[in-house]
Amino acid sequence: MKHRILLLNFLCFSLLFGFSLTSRAQDRQTIVDPLTVSGTVGTQLTSSWNNADLHYNSPFSTSTYANMTFNVYGISIPMSVNLINVSAEQFTFPRPTFTINFRPIWKKFTFHFGTSAMNFSNYTYNGISFDGVGLEYKGDKFRFGGFYGNFNHATTFRTELDERDAIQFLSDSLLGMNNVAYTTFPQFKRKAYAAHIAVGSLRNYVDLSLLHAADDLNSLPPQWYMLDGLSFNVLDTINRDSTMKGKENLALGLKGHFTIGKWVTFETNLGASLFTPDITREEVVLEEGSNGAAVANNIIGGLRKSGLYNLRYGSEIRFAGDAMLNLNFSPVSTTFTYRFVQPDYTTLGANGFNQNSQTFGGNLSTSLFNSIAFLTLNGYLQRDNMDKKQLYTNQVGSYTVSWNNSFGDNVELSILYNGVTQKQLDGVMEVPENIRINQITHSFDLSPSYTLSLDNDHTFSLNFNLLQNKNLNKQMEGMSFDVTTTSYGVGYDVYLTKSRLSLSANYDYSLSRSPGNDYNSHGLTGGTTYRFIKTENMLLSGNARLTVAYNIEKTEVEDLSDSERKALNYLARRIGAEVGAEMTNDLSVAARLGATLNYKDRHNASVFFSVSNYSDNIIIGQHVAVNTDIRLMVEYSYSFASRLIKSKKHK
Repeated sequence: MKHRILLLNFLCFSLLFGFSLTSRAQDRQTIVDPLTVSGTVGTQLTSSWNNADLHYNSPFSTSTYANMTFNVYGISIPMSVNLINVSAEQFTFPRPTFTINFRPIWKKFTFHFGTSAMNFSNYTYNGISFDGVGLEYKGDKFRFGGFYGNFNHATTFRTELDERDAIQFLSDSLLGMNNVAYTTFPQFKRKAYAAHIAVGSLRNYVDLSLLHAADDLNSLPPQWYMLDGLSFNVLDTINRDSTMKGKENLALGLKGHFTIGKWVTFETNLGASLFTPDITREEVVLEEGSNGAAVANNIIGGLRKSGLYNLRYGSEIRFAGDAMLNLNFSPVSTTFTYRFVQPDYTTLGANGFNQNSQTFGGNLSTSLFNSIAFLTLNGYLQRDNMDKKQLYTNQVGSYTVSWNNSFGDNVELSILYNGVTQKQLDGVMEVPENIRINQITHSFDLSPSYTLSLDNDHTFSLNFNLLQNKNLNKQMEGMSFDVTTTSYGVGYDVYLTKSRLSLSANYDYSLSRSPGNDYNSHGLTGGTTYRFIKTENMLLSGNARLTVAYNIEKTEVEDLSDSERKALNYLARRIGAEVGAEMTNDLSVAARLGATLNYKDRHNASVFFSVSNYSDNIIIGQHVAVNTDIRLMVEYSYSFASRLIKSKKHK
């Protein structure tokens, strides 16, 4: 508890210090406009319906928000309030979510109250929102930040529907009486604190960060996390894995950024995480007879006494990190990167780790012909199974070449190539050749455009794309095809200045081929925008868009090899199709109507309505059911510049 008390005292002292400086500012000789406010308030209503899954999309949802900034004697106080209503199922009254945030800013200090977020390190804390208090200071040579609050709120399992209306639900939430939320996934209340300190300029600095997060067992009844006493009336399945497990995590991070002249930049980011997946396990105590037991017990006991961490059986320590080297010799810039994440690296303050892997990457970019053309090369190689315990090892490589060229003011050319290789290597076991993954994918895109400026601007564009997926393992059966997809497109856009009308039209044709299948698609899209009113104070415009696609799928089972026939039968069983069906033709249509209004750059309103019907989305390798989707959205917002609340002068 000592470290938490120290952190709270530090935050409170910083708040008092900041406000004391503010009171001193009020004693200056002349202070004008002590309180001004600016910001935006608005609301949005969305309704949707989809016949494929009535519970996939919320049929009715509303959101009301206010983002305002108060300026009090030179202190900027941003505040945001959000109230979101989302219906839990079809045609029920929405369930609200309410958040509020204050972020006073004074000089180089930023204070956080309510629901907020910060970003310290990719491997400790990287922006998960918290409910609590925080403080940041961003100086030229010294920076620090910290917060204390909750990541999660406790929720319990409930089988019956909550019959409270939205207003009652909101009032109960504000009064702390809303311990029962509408969810089938219970969770503990998770308390967390984090801090970081950085020394040095933005060109050369060292940054240390720390995160501690732990679930509060007292936030849920014991039957949720203790196997004994668990009732069959609460859960259908009774076993250790089905009970709730409280977690605890201590993560440390180190970042460094170093610049040599104008040409060399080196950056590194390291992390270490001590993670306990079940805090109901016994605490670790080493036997005195073992080597180094006394020293280890002193360290474990010191962590426990400080309240920083309780090491338990099942706790694991893992490491992760990355490094980047950038060389910039104009007009050529190149970057080399390396990243590793050990297996089961877990921190409760960060998400999105591709665990048990290491990645090597490189980038080169340059401008040519006096910055008329730009060339970019990218590549990376990733391999997992760092601990050598997986059955197999996966290796993925990717490389990209991009070329952008301008010919005068009217012609643009873009060329993009991307290649991806995927190969399965041996691990603990040797990969059988008939299931080894070994494939390569090529993608090539060519997009020229031409703009003709006469009385109006006319833009003509073309597009060609080639996508080829090739299986390099000829012994593989039942899971993979060679697929080649080519697509062609042509587009035209024009804006008629005098009539305030813009028109666009696009036609696309694609053809996918694989052994046993041909899939063709014709797509035609047209759109228009018309400005009904365009004055100094008002802009009213409407837009419409229509897309029609005609899909043709043809199945041919003649002249197939045994492996290709087996693969086709395997895919047909997965999607429930029948091998030998000769042809299917279907039409897909999507329409969208909308209107927007802007009045004096303060009032903004919009309405959009869309209807779509997609049929026969049986593309090679996937199957999507026929569905109809209808959506309606209405939105309004009001923005106001700095408004004087009170004018006063002091001497």
